[in-house]
Amino acid sequence: MPQNPDELGALWMKSGAKGDYMTGTINGVAVVLFKNDRKEPGSKQPDWRVMKSKPREERAATVPSQGEDSEGW
Repeated sequence: MPQNPDELGALWMKSGAKGDYMTGTINGVAVVLFKNDRKEPGSKQPDWRVMKSKPREERAATVPSQGEDSEGW
């Protein structure tokens, strides 16, 4: 079955300790999407943030210490 030429990728909903998020690929790039919980009502901020997915080893090395802004990590 041929892939739809308009399709850019696919995403899957997941649940974690910090809430819901999505994982998948867009144009062959592994991504993770986090809900923007800091969005102010009526603001022009995005509802979701798209970031490149990092391998587990790299994420462990870049996890902020207690008290730092984790931005979904």
